[in-house]
Amino acid sequence: MFQDDIRAAIDLGTTKVSAIVGKQRDDGTVQALGFGSAASQGMPRGVISDQAQVTEATRAALAAAEKDAGVSIRTAYIGLGGSHIESRNQWTRVPNTGVSVVTQGDVDRALAIARSEAATGGGQLLHVLPRTYALDGIYGVRNPLGMHASEMYIQTHVITGAKDSIAGLKGAVEATGLRVGGAIVQMVAAAEASLSPQEKDDGVVLVDIGGGTTDLAVFYEGTIVHTTVMPVGGWQFTNDLVQAFNTGHEEAERLKVTHGAAIPAVRGAADEISVNSSGMEQPLAITRRELSQLIHDRAKEMLEMVRLKLQTPHLRDVQLNRIVLTGGGAKLDGFQALTRATFQGKVRTAVPKEIENLPAERQDPAFTATVGLLLWGMRNLPKEAHVGIRKAAAASDAGAFDRVKGWFSARRTAPQHRTPVGAGKSVS
Repeated sequence: MFQDDIRAAIDLGTTKVSAIVGKQRDDGTVQALGFGSAASQGMPRGVISDQAQVTEATRAALAAAEKDAGVSIRTAYIGLGGSHIESRNQWTRVPNTGVSVVTQGDVDRALAIARSEAATGGGQLLHVLPRTYALDGIYGVRNPLGMHASEMYIQTHVITGAKDSIAGLKGAVEATGLRVGGAIVQMVAAAEASLSPQEKDDGVVLVDIGGGTTDLAVFYEGTIVHTTVMPVGGWQFTNDLVQAFNTGHEEAERLKVTHGAAIPAVRGAADEISVNSSGMEQPLAITRRELSQLIHDRAKEMLEMVRLKLQTPHLRDVQLNRIVLTGGGAKLDGFQALTRATFQGKVRTAVPKEIENLPAERQDPAFTATVGLLLWGMRNLPKEAHVGIRKAAAASDAGAFDRVKGWFSARRTAPQHRTPVGAGKSVS
């Protein structure tokens, strides 16, 4: 087993941190070697609020993955999400070099020029993904290699994020002693592990429902054309139940997962459920229909927000009634059926694919982005060794970590979950 074949990835979410270790074989296939996860509460809507808590969850998830894989990890890819993520599409002119055959060097140069231009647009540059080319006024060229042209333009999809938010996330990971080998936007990663080439070609909307955010990615003619982040996710469903039944978060989460549904008219809707409600001596009795009506209202609102986010001019030629759901929130009973009724199209729920040896309990929509981070990094980032011993100082200086933890805990006075609904945006 060659060490430079082994890579790791860490998915930092609102409710959990997940880590995966995998090996890429010579034929390009990927095998999962180890997996770990830990609960996290330090990142509401993808933005650090308690860096020390995120660091501790990252350390726990990574330790579990290392033990499972039987290796030590010093470098890992990390996932980026949150309502600070923005995107746009841009055309870039490649300087004229005379009539010639387009080579791989020309394509690489075009992408480098596009990246340089994108870097001047504000925010921290995360991805510059090629979409299409125009050669001598002919648009819609998907692969220009071998074609003759005197003038070339490249269209790219540019994804950026807030520098402070990204720095905070990297800092939380690096405090474990890890080196960040690359930052990958979570919706891009989720697409890598869930969408088929045919879906990307025909036109598809990926809806990744996490704990604090819902990520959207639209693909058409084989490439990504639209991304955006909505600052609502599974946490809002749970919080609705907390408010409605005056109960704790854990009890509300139990109700949602065990008895909840996105469609009220489900089998057993009249069945009574006991709720441990604050301030009441006896449990509160509700019906499953009452519970599911609350969940339905929030789910319907979320899907209408998705519809609004897709009403943008550069998507007018894309069929938007093919929906792929993933993320932990996609597992909600009845959500797929409600999505199908809302968009009147084809809807499926995706679990991670294109990876071997993934444990059955990880073949779950909640881990699609985690697997996708590993796959996308292996396929698109430079090959490097992730196996090795982490920096000892970051892992062993408990006193420094406690001081950092205390400092961040003292600053947790601002209310969480107050990001404006329209914070994530996508422009053409």
